[in-house]
Amino acid sequence: MKFDFILHWLWALVFSILALSGIAMAGAKYGWVMQYDIAMADMVHRLAAVVYILLTVIVIVYEIVRILKRDTTKKPWLVFGPSGYGLFTFITTLIFIITGAIIWLMMDTQKPATALAMWIHDKLTYIAVASVIWHIYVKTHALRWPKKRAQKPN
Repeated sequence: MKFDFILHWLWALVFSILALSGIAMAGAKYGWVMQYDIAMADMVHRLAAVVYILLTVIVIVYEIVRILKRDTTKKPWLVFGPSGYGLFTFITTLIFIITGAIIWLMMDTQKPATALAMWIHDKLTYIAVASVIWHIYVKTHALRWPKKRAQKPN
């Protein structure tokens, strides 16, 4: 298996765990996701966040090494892209990491900063989950219109 393939699916798995545990902490409406055990959801979310940050660092280092080696066998920026969905993923990842770190480290001291970070983190979660659903939909080729057949002249 290729390293890119493994990174992609590790990323998908960790993001899914983060999304489910984060949504379980969002309130009583979604608490059923983790059987209303908010403490367990918080612990799972924090552990998955550490893995998410490690994967981010690995991907960035991997892409920089590929660019420095001038690896032309593959397109550069396979996990994060310089445009389109890859760029969106990169930007949302950085925002998630920054806001998550603010929430985690400043929860007891900086209430206004924590509140803003939680609001951004929450709203970005819904945008990111919707984009993942869109990404899956596009990758299944469901959006491709059938090609019209060329009419043969009579």
